[in-house]
Amino acid sequence: MNKRTIFELGDYISNKIIYFYKYYKNENIRETSFSNWNVRDVIGHINSWIKFSGDKLESIKLERSFEDVSHVDIEKINKTNYEKYKNKTLEDVANESKIILEKYKNILNLFDDEELMSNKFPTGFSWALWKYMAMDLCIHPLTHIMYQYIKRGDYNEFIKETENSKKYFMEYSENNIKEYYLADLFENKEEKEKQFKQLKEIGKNNKFIEEIIKINME
Repeated sequence: MNKRTIFELGDYISNKIIYFYKYYKNENIRETSFSNWNVRDVIGHINSWIKFSGDKLESIKLERSFEDVSHVDIEKINKTNYEKYKNKTLEDVANESKIILEKYKNILNLFDDEELMSNKFPTGFSWALWKYMAMDLCIHPLTHIMYQYIKRGDYNEFIKETENSKKYFMEYSENNIKEYYLADLFENKEEKEKQFKQLKEIGKNNKFIEEIIKINME
């Protein structure tokens, strides 16, 4: 991936967040818990990690110190972020996404295509920089959005999203279908199996969906 493609990912996830927000905008966001996120909680989680990633990249480029999460409790950070957003309105959180993504684009402009291919930056991963950006900017957000579609029984939305974003997932993962492993996001095995069995019924004769179901049921 080059800079143009990363910009494309930013635009893509911006549109997906807007779509997700509008699709569930009538949900009662007062019904919330850390173990059962509503639409606002999901977008807040996505915002938090994109902002964290952008701040880290800016600090790396400008040679400033930054917080690294490699030795901290990710669950604790997620709970802190959940508490931060749970009293905000859905509209405010959705609007914040636009601001965070626009800033991320500005930070991306600090790097050139050659730097995007380098794995020498201290991101906490041994990958090329473009892959780190793609993960935080698009793959991680889409994973949460697609999980919510399955969890809520909106299987056609899940199928549609896998088709729309397949090229990004496949390039990011170097054509590894296991990037669609969502099973760890489910609270328990029974719920996971129930939802993927329902998805199997809806996605009959869709070979790609069958492959996704297979890796999640293993």
